[in-house]
Amino acid sequence: MTSLREYPVRRQPPRRPTWLLPAVIVGIVALAVAIVIVVVRLLGGTDDAASSVEATPEPSCSTSMAVPRDALPIPGKVRVNVYNATEVSGLASKTARELKKRGFDIRGVANDPVGMPIEEVARIRYGPSAQARAELLAYYVPGAELVELDRKGPKVDLALGTQFDGIAPQTEVDAALDAPETVVSGPGCLSTPDATAPDATAPDVSPATE
Repeated sequence: MTSLREYPVRRQPPRRPTWLLPAVIVGIVALAVAIVIVVVRLLGGTDDAASSVEATPEPSCSTSMAVPRDALPIPGKVRVNVYNATEVSGLASKTARELKKRGFDIRGVANDPVGMPIEEVARIRYGPSAQARAELLAYYVPGAELVELDRKGPKVDLALGTQFDGIAPQTEVDAALDAPETVVSGPGCLSTPDATAPDATAPDVSPATE
């Protein structure tokens, strides 16, 4: 008789559950996805902040040089498109009628095709060949910003902004034309101190009186 000791019973190694390996893989993938999402959000926040800073336009400033009357055309030689860049209904039509009374050649009257609101008085857009015409129109719209564009033709666009309060009286226009002064306009312009104004920080060196 064969002894059991001579032929010991071989036991099979314990089998791992079939679901264990897929579960481990799924857990690793989920953890990796979570880490990627956190990293992307952190980096995305920085990029958004930088983009918002870059998207903020710098304030613009324009200078209207002192041009004498003799160097400017007459209003009848200035073709003007009058555009409304505000929510005030009929503003372009009313302004166009007034400019026509002053002798300007009115061509188009409509909402501003640029489609962006203007917070300033107005913008006078023109090409290089129409600079003198734009400068004449600027006398009639004090505070308007002159904007030179890369385009051809003699037409000038007058886009009215929210601070526009009407065409200047002819007496003021004539006075300005007779004594032209350099004017700066636009949201980025800094006011220059008046040289004739007393300096509040200067010490008082006037002699004392009894």
